Order: sequence, then structure tokens, then C-alpha cells
Amino acid sequence: MDIKQTQKLRDYLYNFITSQRAERMRAVLQQRTRHITFALENIYQGHNASAVLRSCEINGIQDVHIIENHNTFKPTNDIAMGSSKWLSIHKHSNHEENTVSCINHLKSKGYTIVSTTPHKDEITLDQLPLEKPLALLFGTELSGLSETAIQHSDQYVKIPMYGFTESYNISVSAAICAYNLMQKLRNSDIPWTLTEDEIIELETEWYRRSIKSSKLLEEKFWERQANKKINNQSSS
Repeated sequence: MDIKQTQKLRDYLYNFITSQRAERMRAVLQQRTRHITFALENIYQGHNASAVLRSCEINGIQDVHIIENHNTFKPTNDIAMGSSKWLSIHKHSNHEENTVSCINHLKSKGYTIVSTTPHKDEITLDQLPLEKPLALLFGTELSGLSETAIQHSDQYVKIPMYGFTESYNISVSAAICAYNLMQKLRNSDIPWTLTEDEIIELETEWYRRSIKSSKLLEEKFWERQANKKINNQSSS
């Protein structure tokens, strides 16, 4: 569907939600970004998965990539607090090596791949450059990122720790990274916001998810569009 058709559908669905809700969605979308994205590899604990989604949504990170090599991603609704409804979640589960497939996909979109793991070339969040789009990789709760993910990464970042405990919980790490990087991005001159076309596409999707009978309404809309086209061709 081209952007003009998407815009027509959005304008049609707008009639079935309140203006206050539509204004709220537009205001939230003004604070969304695709300059930073998160990718989660083999996360199997539902409460951690849900907490990461919630941290992304509340900080304005729109896209989350899910790598399922061994574990199925199963967020817990009471912790996610409905955050998945407003995110673009991309699952990578159909390849022999889903980690490589996901990383290659992100690199093709212009992302620098950043492993959140201790490494000889590691830097801190404050040192991480934001000029180019970043995809942060987070690993499973017990063993962290796979060697495959680490080997295919461009940079490595760590969160300083000052106690005896070996590492932060993944959901805490993700929350710290999301908040710090988004604050840094918002205070920069980097063009990090969504394009108008991206906003229109997401508005349309959010309208769909907010209207109970959206599928039926959309079918009626396309039927009307088809009839208009036939009538126009007949009159000409």
C-alpha cells in the first residue's frame, strides 16, 4: 500500500476514535525514534521480556527485534502494561541462524550493531557515538549474548558496576540503555524523529489496534475505494 492510500485509510479510521485519543497518539509519535532499536537474543523469561518492551515504549524506541534461536519470546502482559500494542515488533525465527539474519537485516538498514557485553574494545554508554543509527543487542539471562552475536557486532558497550555482583539483570540493563541513550539523543542536533510518512503508517496501525471492528471497517473502506474507481472509469 502506497503512502497516499495509507493516508486515506488513516483519515477514514480517524472517524471511529475520539479526537483526544488521536491527538494523544500524534503527540506520542512526535517523540518516537527509529534511530535507536533494540534486538533481544533468546530471552526466555517472560517478565524480563515484558520489562524490556515497556522500557522501549516509554522511552520512545519504536522497533524491537526478537531473535528466537532456542527460546520462544513470551512477554507477560501484566508487566508489559500493554506496551507491545504500540511497538513494532519484528521476529527473526525462520532461519537456521536467526542471529546472523537479524544482524544482516539491521546492517542493511544502516544500523551500527552494538553488543551489550564486556569486551576488550568496550566503551561506556557516554562514549557511544549516536551520529549513525544504533541497534543494541541484549542476550539471554544466564549466558548473555552468543559468540555469533559478539563476532558480528561493530561495537561493544558496558554499563559500569561498582559492587560485587557480576552483572545487571537484562531488563535493568535495557532500561538504563534506553533512558540514557534517548536522553542523549534528544539533547543532540541529530535528526532522530520519525518522518511524516512513518508517522502516517504508525497512526494507521495504531488506529487499527484501537478500534474493535477495524478489520470490518477496513474491508468496507477498500470496497468503497474499488467502487469509486469503477465509477470513475465508467464516467470517463
